[in-house]
Amino acid sequence: MNRTTEYTLSKVATIILSVEGIIGAIIAFFLGFEPVTHKISIFFFTYLFIYSILSLPLIVLAWKSIDKIRENNYKWGMFTLVIGVFYTFSLYFLPGVLLLISGILMVTKNNRDKTKIQA
Repeated sequence: MNRTTEYTLSKVATIILSVEGIIGAIIAFFLGFEPVTHKISIFFFTYLFIYSILSLPLIVLAWKSIDKIRENNYKWGMFTLVIGVFYTFSLYFLPGVLLLISGILMVTKNNRDKTKIQA
C-alpha cells in the first residue's frame, strides 16, 4: 500500500521535532548558568530540562517509526498517534499535530483495508 502522505507528514514532523529539541536543549543549557531571580525562570529551566531528557528517546523512536510506516505496520501507526498526542499538549505543538494526523491516517487506512464490504 502507498503510504506517501503518512511518510511525508511524519518525516516533516520529526525533522521539526529534532530541530526544536536541539534548540530547547541549548536554551535549557544556557538557562542553567543564569542566576535564579524569579520563580518563573527556574520553572522554565526545569520544564525545558526535563522535557529535553524525556524527548530524546521519543525522537529516536519517531525516526524509527518513519521507516516502519513504509512497511504498513499498524503498531507503529498507533505509536505515531500516541507520540502525536504527547507532543500536541507540549511546547512542541506543530510536530505533535503533524504526527497526530499521520497516526490517525495510518490507523484509519489499516482498519478500512481490513473491513472491506463485499457485495
